[in-house]
Amino acid sequence: MLKATLASISIEILANRLDSPRKLSFGPDGALYVAEAGRGGTGASIPSPSQPGALLSYGATGAITRIQNGVAERVVTGLPSLALPDGGDAAGVSDIEFDKDGNAYAIIGLASNPANRDNLQVPDFSQLIAIDRFDGGSSWTRLRDFGAYEQNNNPDKQDVTTNLYDLLIKDNTAYVLDAGANDLLQRAFGGDLNLEAVFPPRTTMNPLTGESVVWQSVPTSITEGPDSAFYVGELTGFPFQTGTAQVYRLNAEGEPEVYAGGFTNIADLAFDQSGGLYVLEYDADGILSGSDAGSLIYVSPDGKTRTTIATDELINPTGLALDSNGDIYISNKGFIAGQGEVLRLKRETPFSPDPIYDQVKRYTTTITADGDPADIYYPVLPNSTPDQLPIALMLQEAFTDKADYSNYAKEVARYGFVVVVPNNERTLTLMDGQPLSGLLAEEQQVNDVLDQIKLEDADTASPIFEIADTTNLGLLGDGFGGFVGLAAIQNIIRSASTSDYTRPPELKAGIFYGTSFQTAANSGTFPTIDNQDIPTGLIAGTLDSINDFGEVASTYVKIQDAPKALIAIEGANHYSIANTDNPMLEPNRPTLDQATANGTIGRWSGLFLRAHLLGDQGAFDYVYKTGGDLDPNVSIISQNSPAQIWLNFISS
Repeated sequence: MLKATLASISIEILANRLDSPRKLSFGPDGALYVAEAGRGGTGASIPSPSQPGALLSYGATGAITRIQNGVAERVVTGLPSLALPDGGDAAGVSDIEFDKDGNAYAIIGLASNPANRDNLQVPDFSQLIAIDRFDGGSSWTRLRDFGAYEQNNNPDKQDVTTNLYDLLIKDNTAYVLDAGANDLLQRAFGGDLNLEAVFPPRTTMNPLTGESVVWQSVPTSITEGPDSAFYVGELTGFPFQTGTAQVYRLNAEGEPEVYAGGFTNIADLAFDQSGGLYVLEYDADGILSGSDAGSLIYVSPDGKTRTTIATDELINPTGLALDSNGDIYISNKGFIAGQGEVLRLKRETPFSPDPIYDQVKRYTTTITADGDPADIYYPVLPNSTPDQLPIALMLQEAFTDKADYSNYAKEVARYGFVVVVPNNERTLTLMDGQPLSGLLAEEQQVNDVLDQIKLEDADTASPIFEIADTTNLGLLGDGFGGFVGLAAIQNIIRSASTSDYTRPPELKAGIFYGTSFQTAANSGTFPTIDNQDIPTGLIAGTLDSINDFGEVASTYVKIQDAPKALIAIEGANHYSIANTDNPMLEPNRPTLDQATANGTIGRWSGLFLRAHLLGDQGAFDYVYKTGGDLDPNVSIISQNSPAQIWLNFISS
């Protein structure tokens, strides 16, 4: 799982002057879309459900606002709205969601008996609609009348009321949470409407009369959990008692089971990538308290720890969304016309050099171009997105089997990479004319492996289907494999490769262990390495007797272009990167145990590639600024040009 820690939060206003903003969702264009319930108008009226004697009047003042590149713009207008004369207590569009093809859908609330729609003569209330265009106009298509279902069925057997409040789209099916009817309905696009769950009432005491009163659930939020189950949060009805709102998990039979309790007036839910749950409270002290302050609470993945993220900054918040960076977006002042806001809460999290993912899977494939078997390691993703994991190709030491790198490859994969470890069997001719056959890396593997991963990323049967970022390739290497990797970065052939080689544009960085780049073995002559601005790192064990530290350091000096780094692992020998030491070939005995050395080499390889393939500023700072002081087994020499690095990354 992706690990997350909470730290200080900065809050900024992305949009203001909104009319009763409710739920928000990210669209396929990366923009944030906000449902505005509106401010009603001067049209036909129906009784207010919350203020006896008051009326809610119709107006076409609902809207959907798009926030993109710092600009907030109403891209759909004229949606139906009901509100008090001052624009408060509005009912209207309450959520917008997108299907996998990018089509947009929304739901319109009502908060009344669906029969009251006859007085309004506006059929859109309590409907699922499709948004036709985002051009600022008023074009949508009614898809299904959910109010009629409540009127005809009333599954919770309480008062006949409908208020569509949250929408979730999964597998070409719309799941609609009706806060008025206390149920969850689903409708496959083009199919029938079906009941998924009913949320039960409870009995409590009316604080005004002391009499027993039926207390409705009022479900307000639905989200999909890391286990693919649905989780639902409830506002609770009158008397809105503190600490009594619950988060339900729907079991396989669709029955709600309590997942977590002790909340107050839940408005929305969202899981982060680690499986932790954010719970947004509409009123942290209870709706009848007289205070409007909400709260955002984080529940740790194991459910044992709760942390309050924000309180007084939130005024009756109604919607919650997270982006891929872990930033939090909240609809604030959700029942106030003209004063609604969208806030962004940025998590300022201290950088951790620990692996990003806990679990790694492996499978074996065949590289089509050359018939090489290859082991592929990739992290188990709690929430995968397309093109999420760059490729890291491991080029092996001469005559070293791919299986010997399994621990190292797993460690690198845990930092967010598809790690490919081939066995490249070939024959080359030595300078004396004698053939040499065995497991020997060559430059052409770079192109062959890249082509193979592109095929597997596009194959629906592949374990890495659509999760590999085939535009970003990094090289790993050990000994002779690192020598080949340095040649590949320079777009040259130095290993008597059996094929022509042209460096692919996808090759963006490389980091190699126990590697010396000499004109000939033990020649003492180190040519300039024209890495052409490709970030290049070397890791050296201080007890390596095969490519000793002096040879690796001499190679580092010849790397022409920054950024570059030389990372020394104190007490590691040449085989510290492998699963086991090799006393027959490496006479120097390591003083750093194999597991620690293996993990250290993998960690620094993963961090180096994260810095340069994923633009991870925290990893970059750790490699080039702070890590050498924090890791007791490591010392670093480096050169970097951060401004140019980030300019290149942003423009790539």
